[in-house]
Amino acid sequence: MEGHLDHPGLRGGHAGGAGERLGGAGERGGGAGERGVREGPATPAGGPAPRLSGTAGPQRARIALSVVFFVNGALFGNWVLRIPAVKDHVDAGTGPLGLALLGIAVGALLSKQISGQLVARYGSRPITVLGITLSCLALMLPALAGNIVTLGLALIGFGAAMGIVDVAMNAHGVAVQDRMGRPVLSSLHGVYSIGGLLGALTGGAAEARGLSPLVHFALVAAVLGGAALAVSPWLLPASSDVAPRAAEGGWARLPAERRLPLVLLGFVGLCGMAGEGAVGDWGAIYLRDDLGTSAEFAAVGYSAYSVAMAAGRLLGDRFLGRWGDVRVVTWAVTFAGCGFAAGLLAGHPAAAVCGFAALGTGLSVVVPAVFSMAGRMGGPATGPAITVVSSIAGTGFLAGPPLIGFLAELTGLPAALGVVSVLALGAAVLLHFATSGPRAATGPPPARAADPLP
Repeated sequence: MEGHLDHPGLRGGHAGGAGERLGGAGERGGGAGERGVREGPATPAGGPAPRLSGTAGPQRARIALSVVFFVNGALFGNWVLRIPAVKDHVDAGTGPLGLALLGIAVGALLSKQISGQLVARYGSRPITVLGITLSCLALMLPALAGNIVTLGLALIGFGAAMGIVDVAMNAHGVAVQDRMGRPVLSSLHGVYSIGGLLGALTGGAAEARGLSPLVHFALVAAVLGGAALAVSPWLLPASSDVAPRAAEGGWARLPAERRLPLVLLGFVGLCGMAGEGAVGDWGAIYLRDDLGTSAEFAAVGYSAYSVAMAAGRLLGDRFLGRWGDVRVVTWAVTFAGCGFAAGLLAGHPAAAVCGFAALGTGLSVVVPAVFSMAGRMGGPATGPAITVVSSIAGTGFLAGPPLIGFLAELTGLPAALGVVSVLALGAAVLLHFATSGPRAATGPPPARAADPLP
């Protein structure tokens, strides 16, 4: 769900929460196993990037994968808007519902451990198709629940399906950008965000027309699932990202010196996703209760954040391709941290909205770039590398909002939200350690990475 849809009060179903946000690439040939992370796109599994005659294959794969990202975001967006209806259907209180919603995160975290190994053994294409198909079918499970217990179990199933496709589609995104010779993951995550927003609008329309959740979800699953399956033949073949014997040993095949940098990359993602979750849960409350705005204006802050996030992701590939992952992420998180802090210190509603927009812009490239770097670092253990980074980063989306709430009780909400700026700036420090050293050297992006995107 990775590209993930952020929604106030709901932190279980994130394209990184339940999953937002991963990447991977295969083993490097000819001594590249010692290369570690470098800025710009990587070579695919097994050696130098195989170039197709022309770009029709990779371009079509990019289109097909964009549809998958869009469908994934739209599924979650439709679910979010029907939570109140499902709550009424099972006659659940707010507390029990909150526990049930955690099932999405639990299911995703569990399935990611399996998905990484499946991607390593069978390639990202078949697991992507499997995962998005299961996700469409699993969308209907919550509508079939008759009580809060079965709802929790249904959401575990929904989260598990979303976790499978989350790992696989991001791994396939790295394979596509390997073939194209330039970054594409950021724009793919931007398409996810658009899917989430349009899915939420669709869910709102279904609610307004009085459709039951089951009928609504069945229609959505049929349309979106059909679209994803229709373009699936355009995805790259499984051989494009399966290294020889990649499935043997999994994470254990990764050289020991790569493991700590991967963990650090996971914490870079955690810092970014903790900020996303905190703003989603507490941004509107800060504007309304601490700055005295109306409820309508309070929604503007989160809207500014969401639009800036989507726009930043859609444009992010250009910056990542020109200046490289490490530089862009360092600049971006610095801008996010300083811009958000300035908005908080100003103590004015308009300044706060600008701070939310700055945070969304700066954090937009963090997850796509981090998982792309993790994929290059993973070598033959691409799937396990994706899994560990995703799992660490996803905990930030879950833990961030409760942490802000706890600190707000001690210091007040404005000061507690300052932690978001601290985490953003801390991400720059962690990224430095993750990408420095003899086994994680950085360098300029390859020439093709600077080509303008179509």
